[in-house]
Amino acid sequence: MMNRLFTLTLVLLTASSAFAFQDDSNVLWSDSVVQTESDGPSILIIPMQGQMHTDIHNSVLAPLADRIKETKPDYILIEMLSRDWRNEFHKLMGWGDREEFSGYDKDDIMEIAKLFHVELKDIEQVIWVQDASGASSILALSWPTIYMSNDGYLHATMGVSRQFDYINAADTYGKIREAALAHTKALALYGNRSPELLRAFADPEVSLSGTWKGKKVEWEESLLGDFVIDAGEGMPHLTATTSTEVGISVGNVQTRNDVLLAMGIREYHLVGEDITSEITAHSEKWRKDFVKAADAWLDAEQYGRWAAGGDAARYMRKQIGELQRLLKMMEKSPAVAMRMGRKYRIQANQLEKMIEQLEEMLDNLRNGGGGGGRPGGGPM
Repeated sequence: MMNRLFTLTLVLLTASSAFAFQDDSNVLWSDSVVQTESDGPSILIIPMQGQMHTDIHNSVLAPLADRIKETKPDYILIEMLSRDWRNEFHKLMGWGDREEFSGYDKDDIMEIAKLFHVELKDIEQVIWVQDASGASSILALSWPTIYMSNDGYLHATMGVSRQFDYINAADTYGKIREAALAHTKALALYGNRSPELLRAFADPEVSLSGTWKGKKVEWEESLLGDFVIDAGEGMPHLTATTSTEVGISVGNVQTRNDVLLAMGIREYHLVGEDITSEITAHSEKWRKDFVKAADAWLDAEQYGRWAAGGDAARYMRKQIGELQRLLKMMEKSPAVAMRMGRKYRIQANQLEKMIEQLEEMLDNLRNGGGGGGRPGGGPM
């Protein structure tokens, strides 16, 4: 059996890489792919690059749905590069910016998946995973056709298990665990993949093995398959080569032209380039907005410290103004809201309460009552 598996693996690897390279001459076959003004299929590029739930977020993508449909591309090519796992060692050592590590928001993941697999389902789609970890890997697996960069990975997530691994009561643990993992079944359905595969990427307690059945792998939550991916003691961490060997990825690529050539496309033209640019610009914009939001929070803290004695009313008004400005920015941008929550442990509903309490204190001060003190949890 192992000899047959090795032989099949070799065949798969040869087939998956043949479209990109001509080994005996060092000539790139993909050089024959040509971008034109209007000839060949129309391709819309959707970049998914950076941190999940800030750089990559449904609030950015969903408003573009109608414009995407109006563009009428023949293909949507999603280009994913979201790989904070490479910095995991730095995180453990306390190095780098911890706020840059992706969280796990299953609602955001499901909304993005629904957008592409339900609302845009009539447009043929391919995803090119340049690298992915955690939430981005789970999302990537919802596409049936995946190509991977030669040095890319699909790395599982611990983000889901954090929702239930603190539960001690056995009966409660099981229910919460199943509820937390339920969305992976829907993602597996979108990607025409085994639910066992997606579950293993989200649950560290699940073991995963596979057995070849014809041209497809049959996955199971056990160690009884012909080959083992996860023994249930860690999480899957698949290279591009392994992903291709076991049929998760269609093949390994180096460039966009490699992907297109693998799709049988030698001439193409891009459409919706304004959409592509708008998505790319979002990352820079929300990060600039976050700097302003952080400044507003820090200014509010300073005004709160100064709000005493004869200047109390004056600085309380300034403090309220900064908090209101911050609240508007957080309500406008989920990315800013998420980063404020992660870095400063502040949520929009908390801001609303702070503002309300400060306004009451200011009214009391104007009416001759005591205005001392600060709202609970507010800036100091």
